[in-house]
Amino acid sequence: MNRNTLLVVGVAIVGLFLVINPLKYLRGSTAARRPVVPAAETTALVSWAAQNALSPREYVARTLARHDIVFLGELPKIRQDVQFVSSLVPRLAAAGVFNLGVEYALSDDQDRIDALLTAAAWDEGRARSIMFDWVVTWGYQEYIDIFHAAWTVNHGRPAGTRPFRIVGLSPRENWQYLTSEKDAHDPAAVAKIFQNGIPDEHMAKVIDRELIRRGEKALIFCNVQHAFTAYRNREYEKSAADLKLSETRRAGAIVYSEIGSRAFTIAIHSPWPDPGSRSGLTWAADGAVDALIDALPPEKKSAGFDTSGPLGALPVTRGYRSASGGPLVFRDLFDGYVILGPLADYRPVTPISDFVRPEDAAQALERFPGPKPASLTAEQANKAIADDAAALDGLLAQFR
Repeated sequence: MNRNTLLVVGVAIVGLFLVINPLKYLRGSTAARRPVVPAAETTALVSWAAQNALSPREYVARTLARHDIVFLGELPKIRQDVQFVSSLVPRLAAAGVFNLGVEYALSDDQDRIDALLTAAAWDEGRARSIMFDWVVTWGYQEYIDIFHAAWTVNHGRPAGTRPFRIVGLSPRENWQYLTSEKDAHDPAAVAKIFQNGIPDEHMAKVIDRELIRRGEKALIFCNVQHAFTAYRNREYEKSAADLKLSETRRAGAIVYSEIGSRAFTIAIHSPWPDPGSRSGLTWAADGAVDALIDALPPEKKSAGFDTSGPLGALPVTRGYRSASGGPLVFRDLFDGYVILGPLADYRPVTPISDFVRPEDAAQALERFPGPKPASLTAEQANKAIADDAAALDGLLAQFR
């Protein structure tokens, strides 16, 4: 299978990934000119941020002191975001938060995850196997490194003290039933794919069972689309209803309906989805966030803050829509925001060149998350993983 064929396969699954991942990663892209932000607006933001911003790690830790379930939403596969989560693990443990929920592992594999993180020696192969079991094409080193960060914390803890836990949130999805692009729009086929649970609903149930009912605090790392609490994406909900899904809300909204303000949404700064743009992505808040980053002193270009201040009042004109069709502002979407630097610095995660082993090729073909190619070797599967990262890098390049 050549690269062009794999790209066609990737494009073909966009319809179904409206349920899982609504970003059209494989569209073409050109430079996205950043909108001009009035100087007065930027000055007000800079003054406020300089007084209120905390370091990203400190901000997340302090937020967890005030709330029980904190969703940390990312645009998937951005290297800086995933590295940030790894760096958070020891900070969370030091603050007495011992749970990190991740979309990027199966709840079925919880016993395997627990064993990995408490083993006497680090086992990279077992970590890769857990990731492969979630999605056979998610072979990226930075996501594996999150597990290693948790193992490192546990390996260094005093005997008898509580281990740090990573909680797998996702259901097992039956990709063998996705055989053509048509299946992605067929409620009967989608029902078979999701017969182990609708992803958002399943994630919320695991959060409830493993964390809320046990009185635990947790950081939940996931695609930002799953992380919305008070905000309801009506376009997604309509698409989910058209596919006859019994639950059309996002995981964060389900949790929010149960525990209210004990749930909190933090977004990591990234391009925003915009179906109206050629690439499917646009500047966050019409470029106002990056204008703020440009104007901040070097020590403040990575920061976290609540959206209750001036940032939260910024109008949102592209990328997201309100349920009523009326005006939408930043704080309607997120309770908090973390910036890890300007978009110009963002790079994709690192593909693992031998993530799919020759002996795994048959399973990778059966569970390939898209219409099935006629055949798939380990080399072709690993190339698909690398091509996906390269495609994301091409999209990020428009913001440089």
